[in-house]
Amino acid sequence: MNQNTLKTALRLVAVAVILFAAATERSEAQGGRPRRFSLGLYGSYGMDMHSANFLDLPNNPVFTPRTGGTNEPGPFTGTTSWNPVVGIVMEYLLDERLSVGLRAHYATQNARLTTRANYRVGRDDGTFADATSEYAISDSIQIIGLEPMASYNVWEGLSVHLGVRLNFATSARYNQSETLIAPADGSFFGGTTPIRTRNVTVGDLPNANTFTIAPIVGLSYAIPIIDRLTVQPEVFFSYGLMPVVRDLQWTVNSLRPGLAVKYKF
Repeated sequence: MNQNTLKTALRLVAVAVILFAAATERSEAQGGRPRRFSLGLYGSYGMDMHSANFLDLPNNPVFTPRTGGTNEPGPFTGTTSWNPVVGIVMEYLLDERLSVGLRAHYATQNARLTTRANYRVGRDDGTFADATSEYAISDSIQIIGLEPMASYNVWEGLSVHLGVRLNFATSARYNQSETLIAPADGSFFGGTTPIRTRNVTVGDLPNANTFTIAPIVGLSYAIPIIDRLTVQPEVFFSYGLMPVVRDLQWTVNSLRPGLAVKYKF
């Protein structure tokens, strides 16, 4: 999905929300029924838990040539990163306990995956030393997400939520490099200026999935502030079903504690 198509879809969602809110407001005002439609903002600082097991990005080897030697780096494994999320939330109360809703958000998914290799190197004076290189892949992904969900009020303001997260990646970049960790006085090349980083590549993340789906579950507690206005501490967990990069073992689960402010129309 290109950015123009995504922008058009978001505009249509916004227009639908406005029309739906207006119709609901008019209908409930005429019928004397309780106000059922809520609209608000939310934000969180989510913990993205990356699970990975791969050697290289497609067409971007981190180590060449690979011959199976003991000095080669192992596969990239998991890491955890914290990233901000901001969005809008809308809900419609079907009865006293059950409601349906839709969330739209902007999020970043930045992470740094690393692996290392140990080997022996020769010095200029003819001696040898143990060396360690760290290979790193830093990814930077910008995401527009939609989250249709159903919510059930369990007790007073406590609600459970179940839905699905639809992520659209608007940008996916990476930075890859090799850095000499040890020895402290070592260098990849001779000369008076030590060079401790090499094989730097930067570009679009190859074969990145521009659309992913993840089921989500959550808990929230609504705290009334004034008539119609509530503040809602919440936490959501999503399970990554689809890889960040196609054909690689690299998925992301997210835990997002946050806060929502909602107004009932």
